[in-house]
Amino acid sequence: MKKTTAFLLIFFGTISVCFSQAMVTSVSYNKISEPGLMLELPYNTDVSEGFIVDNLKKIGYEPQTTGKLFWKNNKVNGFYTFKDVRLEGLDQSVDLYFKVEQKSRQEKDHSIIYMLIAKGENNFISSGSDEKTYNAAKNFLNGFVSQSATYKLNLDIDTQQKAIETDEKKLTKLQDSEKDLIKKIAQLQDDLKKNQQEQQSQQKTIENDKQKLAELKSKPSIKPSNK
Repeated sequence: MKKTTAFLLIFFGTISVCFSQAMVTSVSYNKISEPGLMLELPYNTDVSEGFIVDNLKKIGYEPQTTGKLFWKNNKVNGFYTFKDVRLEGLDQSVDLYFKVEQKSRQEKDHSIIYMLIAKGENNFISSGSDEKTYNAAKNFLNGFVSQSATYKLNLDIDTQQKAIETDEKKLTKLQDSEKDLIKKIAQLQDDLKKNQQEQQSQQKTIENDKQKLAELKSKPSIKPSNK
């Protein structure tokens, strides 16, 4: 099992390396082009979205997660917003804006993560305006490449484990059903045996009745006397 897991980690890690690291790009936010970063991952949008939250937790940030995927409600202009994030190497917190899109119609299992970095409300920065903060955010996004393989593998392991648990529950139900059927069969066998005994008894009753009838028929008839 350990060897298999190690192999899968290497395999998925190789896939991740094949994908480029974070690239500088322009991202439309509130109909305005803003400086941002983009990263392609070989996973669908659901996996990438969950991975963002997982990585934020790893650096000590606690997204609002009351209820399932509550953080998705923090969406502004199509971006998931996370306020006051402390990135490694920075003394001041930043706001991170993420948008996750499917790469194309044909590539549903590939997604692109867009990230904007802001200091304060919609005060987006670029490498030119704040190189240190921009590079810290870029390093954070680049970390997704190597870590995403482990995250996806853990998801697959969890999914497979749940599938096994579901299959085991189904087997238990079938085994319980078998026990009930065995009891029913035993009861039916008892009922059958009882029915056969009753048939034999009834057959004897019929034979006795027929014998009595034959005896009655064999008796001479009594003629009435003439007076």
